[in-house]
Parts: sequence; C-alpha cells; structure tokens
Amino acid sequence: MFLSRVVPLAVVLGTIGCARVDVLRLDQAIRPQTQADSVRLIAQEPQQPYTVIALVTVRSGATSAQSDQKRLLKEAARLGGDAVLLGIGSLTFVPTGGENGGTRRQLSGKVIVFDREARSN
Repeated sequence: MFLSRVVPLAVVLGTIGCARVDVLRLDQAIRPQTQADSVRLIAQEPQQPYTVIALVTVRSGATSAQSDQKRLLKEAARLGGDAVLLGIGSLTFVPTGGENGGTRRQLSGKVIVFDREARSN
C-alpha cells in the first residue's frame, strides 16, 4: 500500500521541473552547431534574407520563463541556427489535463539561419 502512494508521487515530482522540447525540422541540411550565447532571440522579422530551418517548442512546468528561453536557444544552437524568431502566439499556456485544471507554459519559435550569400554582398 505504501508503494502505491510513493510511485505516483515520484512520477509527479520527476515531471514538475522537466521541460519537454519538440522539434519539427523543415530543412534537412546538416549544419555545424553554434554556441547558444551567439543565437539571438528576435521578435521582429529581420531585414536580411533568412531561411526557417525548424520550429521548436519548449513545454515546461515549474521552470522559469527565462529557463525556457535558454532551452529554446540551446536547441536552436544544436541545429546550427543563427536566431529564434518569436511571433505573437509564441508564448501560450496549455492545459495539463489534471484534476485541478492546471496549465503549462509553452514557448515556440522559428529557428532561422541568415542567407550567407546576402551577408557577403
């Protein structure tokens, strides 16, 4: 009986601080990774030409919005992105489906690479 109470509690505690990251790759080209601190977080369409290489979504529970941003930038760097473009609907709250009707923060962005040929001209 004690075990039946401990296991569900362990599952809940294990998922509270975790972030889930979903990546939808739109471009299958393999790019070298970039440094997460060099990836820019932008909220307006850039003036220079770019290509969207992926859509990334971070879903989290108890973590801060700042840690969600860091996770988004880390994933963009792993994909070789130059920036993450946020839009109007980038930050949403989705229901967790639990008995208490909780929500979970969701941050989404477009991972972009700038057109290298346009930079050199």
